[in-house]
Amino acid sequence: MIKSDELKRGWQKITVLRDTKDRTQEYIATDLSATEFDILCFIAHQNGNATITDMVGHSYFGDISQSTVKRGVLALTKAGLIQSTEGADRRQRFLSVKE
Repeated sequence: MIKSDELKRGWQKITVLRDTKDRTQEYIATDLSATEFDILCFIAHQNGNATITDMVGHSYFGDISQSTVKRGVLALTKAGLIQSTEGADRRQRFLSVKE
């Protein structure tokens, strides 16, 4: 059984994330889906080293298809929230949050 303290910490994290998502919505013209927000948070966490392959391979995104991740990345790029840069291998694109 999950301990009460763990549930309380989980609730605090959920409320912080919901507040962050609401504040993000104020800066862009379209609403972010839950998946797009998760992708945005993952990219921010990776500090400019995130790739679509990393996301698809991560256990958190295990039930999300590669095409859904790609659509989310495209939507975030169009919204001006993220950018991609070419790596040493031209086939690899690193994603980062625009500051």
